[in-house]
Amino acid sequence: MITWMQKHRKYLVVTIWISTIAFVGAGFVGWGAYDLNASRSGSVAKVGHRNISIQEFQNKYGQFHAYYSQLADGHLSEEEAANLKLENLALESLVNDALFLNFADDLGLGVNDEDIVKYIIADQNFHTNGKFDKELYKNTLKRARIPQSEYEESLKNVILLDKLRHALNIPTKKQDTDMLLASYLMQDRISMQVVEADDNEIKIDEDAVKTLWEEHKNEYKTMTEFKLDTKFIPAITSEANATELRAFYDENKNEYKGSDDKIKDFEAVKDEVLKDFNLKQTKKIALEEYLKIKKGESEAGTTISTLEDNASLPIDELKLVKTGETLKPFEYDDGYMIVKVKEVIAPRIMSFEEAREQILELYKEQKTKEIVEAKAKELLKNGFKGIDIGFIGRDAVKAQGGLTEGEFNVFVSKLFGKSAKKDYVMIDNKAVVYEILEQNLINRDKESEYKDIIAQQSSYLKNSELMRDLSTALAKRYKVEYYVSKK
Repeated sequence: MITWMQKHRKYLVVTIWISTIAFVGAGFVGWGAYDLNASRSGSVAKVGHRNISIQEFQNKYGQFHAYYSQLADGHLSEEEAANLKLENLALESLVNDALFLNFADDLGLGVNDEDIVKYIIADQNFHTNGKFDKELYKNTLKRARIPQSEYEESLKNVILLDKLRHALNIPTKKQDTDMLLASYLMQDRISMQVVEADDNEIKIDEDAVKTLWEEHKNEYKTMTEFKLDTKFIPAITSEANATELRAFYDENKNEYKGSDDKIKDFEAVKDEVLKDFNLKQTKKIALEEYLKIKKGESEAGTTISTLEDNASLPIDELKLVKTGETLKPFEYDDGYMIVKVKEVIAPRIMSFEEAREQILELYKEQKTKEIVEAKAKELLKNGFKGIDIGFIGRDAVKAQGGLTEGEFNVFVSKLFGKSAKKDYVMIDNKAVVYEILEQNLINRDKESEYKDIIAQQSSYLKNSELMRDLSTALAKRYKVEYYVSKK
C-alpha cells in the first residue's frame, strides 16, 4: 500500500514545501474580497463538512507559483501570475481535493499515526544509503523552517487521497492493452521532403516591423533596476580548534556527501568544514553590522546599480522590500553582503528603437513561416518527390530526411497526431511535406518490449477518466461555499 502511495503521489512533498516557503513567508496573497464572518474568517471556502483554510490556500498558491516560475526560467511577474489566474487554479485544486476527501470520509477511510510514519519512512527524500535517516528528516525540515508537527499534520490529506485512489483503482483488461498496443505500435512508411526559406527570400518592411511592435509592445519591457547601497563582509580566516571543528562537522555532516551519497570522513573534508565554520562566524559579524546599518549607526557605503537578472543577488527578496529598507546579510562570493535599497526603477515599455532588434527577430520568424508554409502547400498541390525513409513508428528516434534528431522526434510526434495521408508538419522555421505510402497496424517484434509500459498507460488513462467523472458527480453531492470572490 505505502509503496503504491509513494509511487503515485502527486501532492504535497517536502521539496514543494521548501520551494514555496520563502514565497509564503512574504505574506498572504492580496486576493479577492473576504467574508469576515467570525466562523469563516480562517477559511477561503467550505466543501461539504471540510473547510479550506487560508494557510492551505497560501501553500497551494505557493506551489503553483513555484511551478510556473520554474517554467518561466525563475521569473514570474505579478502580471503574468494574474494572467494565468493562479489564485483561481489554486483554489479550484483545493476544492477538487476537498470533494474527494469528503467522499473518503463517507467511505470510512482514515489516516492514523502509523500511516504517517510509514509514509515518511518510505519517502526517498529522507533516505541515506537506501535507508530512512531520522536526522536527515529533522534537519531537512529544520532548514526549510517547517515545524515537524505541521508537516506531519499536512500529510494526512495526502495519504487519505492516496488511499482513496488505491481503493478506486480499476484493473486493466486485456482488450484495453491490446487497443493501445495497436495504436502505439502502428508503423507508417513515409515519403518526406524538408522545406526551408532562404535568407534572401525575407524582405524587411520597416513599416510592417513597426506595426508588429505596436501590436506586441506590451511584451517588450525593460528589466526592473535596483540602486543599492551595499557593504561586503569578507569571510574571516581564523583557525578553529580541532574540538570546535569536529563538533561543527558532526552537526552538519549530512552536508558533506560524495557522488555516491555517502557522508565523507572528517579528514577528507576538513578544509571545506573549516571554510563553512568560518563563514558561519562571519555571518554573526554581518548580522551585527546589519543591525547597525538598520538603526542608522553605520553606513552601507558602496552604491551599485543592478538589473533583475543578476543571479548573484536575492532578486526575489529585493522585489518585496521598500525603498530605504535593508536586507538581512546573504552569502556573496567568500563572505556576506548587506544591501540597503536606495531606489527601485520599475519596468517600462521599450521604445521602438530599444526593442527593434527583438521585434525584428519576431518579424523574420513570422515571415519565414509564411514563406515555408506557402511552399509546402504549393508542393502538396502540384506534387512532390520525397525521400522514402521506410517504416517508422511512434518510438522512432534515429534522425532521417535531413532533420536533426530533435526535429525528427517532433515530426514523428506530430505525424501520428494527423489523420491525412498526405500533408505537412511545421517544425519551427521548417516544414516537412509527407505522404504515407503504406501502413502496418502492429509491430509484433516490439509487442513484448512495450507491453508492460502500455499496460501502465492504459491503467493511468482509465483511472484518470474515472476520477474526472467522479469529481463531476461529487460536485453535485457536496455543497461548495466560497468565502472569497474570484478574480
